Amino acid sequence: MPQTSFVPTPVFEEYRELFKEHAILARDDKGVIEVRFHTLGEDAAWSMELHRSLGQLFSTIGADPKNEVMILTGTGENWLKGGDAESFAAVEGDLETFRQKNYDYWYLDGRRLLESILWNVDIPTISAINGPGIHTEFGLVCDLTIASDTAVFMDPHIAIGLVPGDGQYLVFQELMGSKRANHLMYINAAGIDAQQALEFGLVNEVVPRDQLLARAHEMADQIMSVDRITRRLTASLMRRPWRRRFTQDFQTHFSSELYAANVSRQYFEGPAHGESNF
Repeated sequence: MPQTSFVPTPVFEEYRELFKEHAILARDDKGVIEVRFHTLGEDAAWSMELHRSLGQLFSTIGADPKNEVMILTGTGENWLKGGDAESFAAVEGDLETFRQKNYDYWYLDGRRLLESILWNVDIPTISAINGPGIHTEFGLVCDLTIASDTAVFMDPHIAIGLVPGDGQYLVFQELMGSKRANHLMYINAAGIDAQQALEFGLVNEVVPRDQLLARAHEMADQIMSVDRITRRLTASLMRRPWRRRFTQDFQTHFSSELYAANVSRQYFEGPAHGESNF
């Protein structure tokens, strides 16, 4: 008999409970798992706790072989709304505290956010962006992306004194082209609406908000009609361009943002500090 045993795979009921403060998880009998960001049951507020949890969550979902398709969405009217000031202040503190905690809370967690989706979730992914908000990059790197007609796509990094290096700008560059992405960064901090996002190639469909999740599940059901091995290997092929782009560029983008975060006087002395939108 074997001398060792397999490490247990994640159990849905257990990790649903573990991550319940950050995402409401539901899975049907076909294996379609719905992941819905929230804060206290309402629109999700961007916090350091959510920032840490998402990489862990995506890795866990990917490690559970009973998950077959992932639908990623938000709660209420917003995808992700402005930052939880107290949460960020507890980690950022003064400049010296921020520097000391940079690796664990910013560098390591920050890289895992997108890398966990791209490398660890080896199943088809659909995002349903339910409204305006920050960090739409999580949804935009999914295999299919649909958006509510109320959605807005933005990146306010430069406006508060930071390099746009956490992945949102990189995703915009890849999907809409450099000129449009550059204009969005430098000039149009308010962002673009869902119809423009469709025209620019950011999303596949624009759907009325009250029909958004139903449409995402229709897509999931269609994907589930394909043989399991075929759909999983196809998902891996769909991920290849993103993995290549992130391997080539993300390290430079992200390290540039973290360097600016340590030295930008505008960021640390401006009104946005402690009320981070990232």
